[in-house]
Amino acid sequence: MIMPGKRATFYLPPKGQFPPGGPHDPLPYYYHPLVSRLYSGRINRGLSLLTPPYKSLLDVGYGSGLLLPTLFKICENLVAIDRVTDPASIMPILSGLGIEATLLKGDVASDGLDGKQFDLIVAFSVFEEVSEHLPVLSRIYEALKPGGELLIGMPRVDRIMEWLFYLIGYRGIEDKHIHTYKEFIYNAQTEFNFRLEKIATLPRFVPRFAALYFAMLFKKPD
Repeated sequence: MIMPGKRATFYLPPKGQFPPGGPHDPLPYYYHPLVSRLYSGRINRGLSLLTPPYKSLLDVGYGSGLLLPTLFKICENLVAIDRVTDPASIMPILSGLGIEATLLKGDVASDGLDGKQFDLIVAFSVFEEVSEHLPVLSRIYEALKPGGELLIGMPRVDRIMEWLFYLIGYRGIEDKHIHTYKEFIYNAQTEFNFRLEKIATLPRFVPRFAALYFAMLFKKPD
């Protein structure tokens, strides 16, 4: 586990160690020569907002499981849920790495978490594709302990981003990316009283209107 005061850093596992979580999993782009630094960089921008370690952590939309080895290092109890990925395809890999985690298959808005509550909930590149934010946010709010943190990562959503995805060979992104980070902030603050603690952009030193990715750290009221 990471020591208090130390920043978490994303560890990119060797290529081929984790299988894609589904047909639209971004796993190949983490190893793409043109955009690999961007994909890893968006994770590190989010992790830079955290103050580990955490007792309990929930990863929403874990996909291929690529982030799980890193998250395991910053918490005592790791749980992850995904609508598509079969946990049986990931658990042997985690076991081989000495990683203990509880993997669930289902929708966080409708599938029970057995009354679990977490100090930190993480969701990278999830909410831009969620058709209705409020049901998912409601369940996340319930699953967070008072004073718990919510780390959200969302890409830019507009014609510029559609064009950039087209250049790297990703077709049809406009059908999946339907919500902006500003919409998420509005819903989190007005409907659930989440407090926006920090926000980080990628690239790092650009104004928000020019950023490609946004990492946001929210806090649930005590």
